[in-house]
Amino acid sequence: MSSIQRILLDPANHDMLAILKGARNGLVYGVKIRFPHALVMTLLFSNKPWPAKIKGIFTATRTHALNLCKFVTIYKLLLLLQKRLNGGKERDLDTFVAGGLGGWWVFGERTPINEQIVLYVMSRVLLSFLPRLYSSSKPPLTPVSPLSHPLPSLTSPQANPKSIPPAQLPFAIVSALSWAGVMYMFRHRGERIQPGMGNSMRYLYHDSDAWTSLKTLLWHNK
Repeated sequence: MSSIQRILLDPANHDMLAILKGARNGLVYGVKIRFPHALVMTLLFSNKPWPAKIKGIFTATRTHALNLCKFVTIYKLLLLLQKRLNGGKERDLDTFVAGGLGGWWVFGERTPINEQIVLYVMSRVLLSFLPRLYSSSKPPLTPVSPLSHPLPSLTSPQANPKSIPPAQLPFAIVSALSWAGVMYMFRHRGERIQPGMGNSMRYLYHDSDAWTSLKTLLWHNK
């Protein structure tokens, strides 16, 4: 085994290397998520010259990727700090504190990209409170108290359970209320709609009400 391999596999280095890899994964994931989105939205809605379009796509991708990179780094660093301050034990609220502080520092400034990310995260958090559609053959697991049992390793099956989808009725209610609300707001209080979503909705619901020829009816939007 080489010296580099020994360093990488040494348990004493695991926590700091995990922060490094987390930063790397945040950077890569941010590029993968933002680049195609920025590319499509720019091609659909931007009337700027091509140099400005390319610069805008690059800037949005860089901002999203760096913000995710910073958040993952801060989050994992704060988790490690809290764990060491607590004698090497992780507590339930450690993730809440680390996530809240990281979100404040990285995503607290209201920018278009931060707003999109926060809205995405918030919607997932709200949906997570819906009752779960548990299978009758697999009843829900009883949570284990961390006071009597240590939390499982991050790579263990217990820490990576298979997601359980929401129950149909509460999901349908939330879906109906969400779409009812957003369509009403778009029609009557359009200034309150997030800009990116507003552009998409105008393209779908307003631009489709106007055309001047067969070309603008079937081929081009305008």
